[in-house]
Amino acid sequence: MKIKMMGLLFIAILITMSGVNRPASAQEVISGNLLTNPGFEEGYYYQDGIPQIAAPNGWRYVWLDNTPYEGTNGQDAYRPETVVWYIEDAPPHERPLFFRDGSYTVKVFRNWAPILAALTQDVSGLEVGRKYRISAPIYIDMVEDYDDSGKVAPEELWTAFVRLGAGPVGSTWLNNSQINYSPGWSAENVSPFFFSMPTFTWDFVATQPNMTIYIEVGVKQPLINGGFFIDGVGLYALSETSSPPPASSGSGNSGSGSSGSAAQNTPAPTATVAVTEREDGSIVHMVVANDTFWSIAIQYAPVLGVPAEQALTQIRELNGNPQFVVMGQELLIREAGNFVQGGTSDTESTPEATAESGDSTSEGDGETGETIVVEGEPLAEAATPEATAIAETPPTGICAAAFDDTNGNGEFEAGTEVLKADAAITLFKDGQTVSTQVTDGISDAHCFENLEPGAYQVQLFPPANFAPTTADSWTISVEEGTETMVQFGVRQQEAAAVAEVSNTDVAAGDTAVTDLPTPTTAPASAETSSDDGGFLGNVGIILIVAAVVLVLLAGAGVVMLRRG
Repeated sequence: MKIKMMGLLFIAILITMSGVNRPASAQEVISGNLLTNPGFEEGYYYQDGIPQIAAPNGWRYVWLDNTPYEGTNGQDAYRPETVVWYIEDAPPHERPLFFRDGSYTVKVFRNWAPILAALTQDVSGLEVGRKYRISAPIYIDMVEDYDDSGKVAPEELWTAFVRLGAGPVGSTWLNNSQINYSPGWSAENVSPFFFSMPTFTWDFVATQPNMTIYIEVGVKQPLINGGFFIDGVGLYALSETSSPPPASSGSGNSGSGSSGSAAQNTPAPTATVAVTEREDGSIVHMVVANDTFWSIAIQYAPVLGVPAEQALTQIRELNGNPQFVVMGQELLIREAGNFVQGGTSDTESTPEATAESGDSTSEGDGETGETIVVEGEPLAEAATPEATAIAETPPTGICAAAFDDTNGNGEFEAGTEVLKADAAITLFKDGQTVSTQVTDGISDAHCFENLEPGAYQVQLFPPANFAPTTADSWTISVEEGTETMVQFGVRQQEAAAVAEVSNTDVAAGDTAVTDLPTPTTAPASAETSSDDGGFLGNVGIILIVAAVVLVLLAGAGVVMLRRG
């Protein structure tokens, strides 16, 4: 068994290396987002009049109902429920997890039953023979049980999976002779997978100008909750072209009905994205239709030399952290000068910069030249009030700070709000305490450095008589050479209680999408700082009660001795 595992590990390393060394120029993104309503901000409808199937405008679902599929061990898969979820209806601690772009995310879920479903969209005007890239950030929310620390992931790694596909419009879903599918991704080949939001990326060659895109998710065994959150998806044209595969009704990659005729497959021209660099070295982007912050970040990540997740944070910070983009708006992508905030000092895209972005790539069968890329990007980070230049090779770690959020809006406002002392911030990994630091109200942030890559939980324990105004716990995926900043807001408890009542009233109306509460019990090993309450206060009460009991027992003993 050990030899077999070592062999599989060796193969995985070879596959990863083959992708890392691939020249970046062959995969340059040359278009904007070709999908309609990619961030699900443009409304939704009830598909086929079914109240449980809320589909974003421009999209449709397909699903299995009352039938098993391979891997369910004969158990029937049932129609899922879907919602287009508004961020204000989500619990505050879940907002940074499930929402990648804008104010809406899509949730596909089912309790206590297997599911197999796909979110689909028909796309026209593709260039036959050109390579295109599907990008889909998906949070995998698989809950097998709950314990004191919260959600428990399934033990079976194959329980849930994600798959992408593309086929000519009119293709039959799940028909491999008509739809070109990516390999399936699960916890067996992607880590972290459960309770994380990897960006699943797959390249394919267009076989027809009109094709259907499939974002497929599945759960193979009944769970307390089996859910997927999808947000900020994209379809982009790449610079690489090749001869389209020959038409063949039996080919799993060719697409049914493709004639390969140049006369019949003349597409509409693909809009290209030109990098507008000013004389001072800055770069700006003019927002066009279907642009979102996430799609823009994907386009400019190679130019900035950073992963798309980091580019997203940088671009938002450079433009004052707005929530939306507006058509015709000019976005600053890179400041003047030879540095990038939050990234690297090299402003040009190089193969080495691409290799450092953390992509894992494997080549396809050669006939279509498809490339499968899974970006292991960090989870959503707290927005920082001011952009800070980071060194070329930042330490691997997480930095956290606490501030006195006097107005309770969850955002640090420099000049009017100050850092807060005596807040305990604890870092956990795999349920175990890594370290605890107590803020001093002077240092900008306390950093947990030299961490091993992986998933961590950062938990806030507010000072006495203070309550959090932001999420009090963040789950963060740490990558080699990255440093993530988290900011916690706290407020005096009397003022925070009013806001808490208001938030509770809003969340109570969301009964359709809140499956089960997520316990947030602070581990016993976590340290807190308290001046007039907490543990020390409890110890005082215990000592007083013990003293009273001892006095009563002593009195009873004296009485008994006298009677004797």
